[in-house]
Order: sequence, then structure tokens, then C-alpha cells
Amino acid sequence: MNQSEREFVDFLRSECKDLLTDYYDTDFNLLRWAQGYGFNKEEALAELRRHLRFRQYYDLDNILTNVPDHPILKKYFPLGLVGETGKDNQLLVIECAGRIDLMGILKSVHLSDFLIQRFKFQEKMLAAMNEMERKHGTQCSVIYILDLEGLKFDPALINIVTGPYRILWASVYTAYPEWINTLFLINAPSFMSLLWKAIGPLLPERTRNKVRICTMNSDWKTSVQKHAHIDNIPKHWGGNMVDKNGDGMCRDILNIPFDSIPQELYWIPNDETPAIKDLICTNIGAGKSAVFTYTVDKSVTEPVYIVINRFCDRTFGMGIWHGDDETSELEEMNELAPDFDYPGMPTVDYLRLRMPGAGVYKIKWGNEQAWIRSLTLYHRVRFQNEQKENIKYIEL
Repeated sequence: MNQSEREFVDFLRSECKDLLTDYYDTDFNLLRWAQGYGFNKEEALAELRRHLRFRQYYDLDNILTNVPDHPILKKYFPLGLVGETGKDNQLLVIECAGRIDLMGILKSVHLSDFLIQRFKFQEKMLAAMNEMERKHGTQCSVIYILDLEGLKFDPALINIVTGPYRILWASVYTAYPEWINTLFLINAPSFMSLLWKAIGPLLPERTRNKVRICTMNSDWKTSVQKHAHIDNIPKHWGGNMVDKNGDGMCRDILNIPFDSIPQELYWIPNDETPAIKDLICTNIGAGKSAVFTYTVDKSVTEPVYIVINRFCDRTFGMGIWHGDDETSELEEMNELAPDFDYPGMPTVDYLRLRMPGAGVYKIKWGNEQAWIRSLTLYHRVRFQNEQKENIKYIEL
């Protein structure tokens, strides 16, 4: 790092010492926030503090050891960390996006599981980057191959990539700035220009500038080899690497689906995720939000968990705050779950989080991003003990 970068990193470290953990507190992790926000101190600091609260919320420091892989996503949502590229202190990551049953994923998996699995992969990648940075003393980044082979045109595809998947990627780029060096979008189909017109404007300019769109007939393998040593690239993608079974797709490393998700795995209502009609319906006007307040009696001394079911067919916001006084404004309370946008999905979500204990909880549901359309949101909130038994609370 040069002197100005060092000073910026020291500034962020000093201003975030109340939230930084030993695990995340590295020079290069902080430097990425400076780079991602153009060395704008105010913006970088605000976004970093928001992310550090988000890390606490999801316990991202320990997600790799504490959260098992979701069985459907592990099998049908292929994300693979191949390893070092052998060039320029970079990692190679391959995602076989063209083989993903996008609609099947949305119909089978809850929103929280969908997000957590992606953040778990990001943390796996971040841990590998941090290890390389400790080893070589220089900043690490990722060469990302997004393979669209097998992608078939579907009229619903535009809504999917500009809806749930846009929010997913926006969350990833917000929480993990400057992790990509180059994104190779390979085997782009003939309708790629239509997709790019829909999703390109939604990406930050810094991200768009890192994307290389390669058609099926282009010599993308040579381009990839400029960023990764040929022995570090799986044979299927232009290198020499095979797995222990001689497979050029290295499927002992990469989970690559070849089938659609069976309909018997699609979500159906149950006790944990009831039908939409059994949830509370709230209508939120464009640019507005709705706050719900709950109190858990101070006599409760055992661990407290909040259990939230939520459903919406469009993007919505949610945040959770905790305090002692129900009359307090949100700004006066402890922000437990940062106010983020979440994608609408066709399943009812199930979210169970450990909370600080007794006291007042406020949940804000938001439609602030909308200019015209109101939002219909369905939700149910409960509080439980360690044994998943409901405990008494009051909704004010």
C-alpha cells in the first residue's frame, strides 16, 4: 500500500474499532472498501459500518463452520472455488450459471437459505483471498468465469435476472467490494444482448467495466489463459487441470447440475412456513415504510430467538431494532439487522435469529425504493426459546 492508502485504512480501522473483529480486521479487507468507494471517506465508512453490522447479524465470521450447506442449493446452484490462478496473486472461480434451473431454485428454496448460501460462498472465497494475502503480502482478487452454456431463452428469464438475481448480486457487491478483477461471461447465447440491456444498467460502472462478454464462437479460452496459468484451469475451460477421476470439468471441486430440480422438492406450506393466507397482510405505499413493535417481558431470562415468516412478490426492505422503550425512535435503538432490500420470491421465508434477550423489538418493512407502486407484504413474527418453544410477547 502507498502512504495515502495506508492513511485511509488507518482511518477506517479507527472509526470502526467498535465493530471490527480480529477475523475481519486486515489491511487488505479495509483497503477494498476504500477502493470500492473511490476513496470517499464518508461513503466508504458508512458502507463499511453497515457491512460490519451485517456480519454480526449473519455471524459471517463463523458461517463456514456453523452453517451446513443447503442440500438443494449445494446440488443445483453451482459455485466453485477452483484455487489459485498461478498468476498475479489471484483466485479462479467458476459458476456454471447456464445450467442452473433458475425457476426451480426460486420455487424450492426459502429467501434466507438462498442468501445465506451465497454469503457462505463469498466468505469461503474471502478466507482464501485473505490466506493468499498473508502468504504473499499483496492484495488478492478473483478471476470469475460465469459460464452460460446450456442457457435457454424463457420469457420469464428477464424478470428473474432483473428481480431476485439482481438483488442477490447487488447484495454481494455491496458487502464484498473490489473482489473481482475480471468477470468472463462465456458461451453467451444469441439473446445475450437482450439480457445485457436489462441487467447491464443495474450494475455499478466499476463492475460493468470488469465484464468481458464472450460468445460461443469467440476465442475466450485464450483470454482466460492470459489471467490464469494453463495448469490451474480445468480442461473443460481451456486448461490442463483434471480431477482425481480424470474429469476435465473437475466435478470433485465444482457441483455442476445437469438436471432440473424435481417438482417434489418444490416448497409446500408447513408449520414452519405456512401458506400466504395464514400470514398478516400489510400494504405499504410507494416510498413508505411500516414499523411493527413487539415487547418480550423482562422476566424472560433464557435465550430469545425471533422467528420471522415473510412473503412478497417484489423487492422489499426489512430491518430489526432492539431497545428498552417502545416510544423510542429507530435512530435511538440498537440496529440488529441492517435495513436491506430483499428480493421477492415465490416461497414463504423462514428466518430464525438469536436476539439479545428481553426488551422492545421493532421491525421496519419498507417500500422506499418505489416511486409509484404500493407493496403488499405478508408476514408473521414469533419469539421462541432455545427449544423452539414459543414464549410470551406483546405486539403493540
